Amino acid sequence: MSMYEQLPFQPANAGEIDRLVADFPLATLVSANDGRMLATPLPLILQRDANSGEARLIGHLSRRNPQFAMLQRQPRALATFTGAQGYIASSWMSNRRYAPTWNYEFLQFELHVTIEDTPEATLRALELLSAHVEAPYPRPWQPSEMGPRFAQLAQYIVPFSARILDTRAQFKLGQGDPADAREDAYAGLARYGGHQLAAAMRRHEELVRAS
Repeated sequence: MSMYEQLPFQPANAGEIDRLVADFPLATLVSANDGRMLATPLPLILQRDANSGEARLIGHLSRRNPQFAMLQRQPRALATFTGAQGYIASSWMSNRRYAPTWNYEFLQFELHVTIEDTPEATLRALELLSAHVEAPYPRPWQPSEMGPRFAQLAQYIVPFSARILDTRAQFKLGQGDPADAREDAYAGLARYGGHQLAAAMRRHEELVRAS
């Protein structure tokens, strides 16, 4: 991890990177070629090889998306993920000299993208994605339930596997804030619906204490 190394805003442990991608799979895939840049929002699934530790992101693009052709010409890309995030207001603080700030979880992956334009790869990519996003629900749906319609729709998408070359992370979650400021932040987040960010901040504190 090399992003903002001079700042004390790193994840509490390496497992937090995989957790963020699992919890917030919608990424922004960014690529550039010949002076043009394109970005596409799309869900991605992170996989790690149990032996080598090599990490890949699995996803798919619409065949009509111009970024598909761009990636064929230039396979290097970035994928960014944003987790819990939100404003921490000075008006919540007992000490109103405390400056306002924005807390967040952010990941950036540098990638080498391999297009895998086969029916087998298409099915695999869709099965991985559906298994992940359907997991919380009873009777999770599977692509096989589409029957013959699957082959009809699958021709319009292109699966890919993206090898992760570098990972940069910044988890700005109140590190270094005094205890009273953190408690005021938790109270404000609870009051105004920032439960997701408060949970991320508390989780970071607990992981740091346990390490």
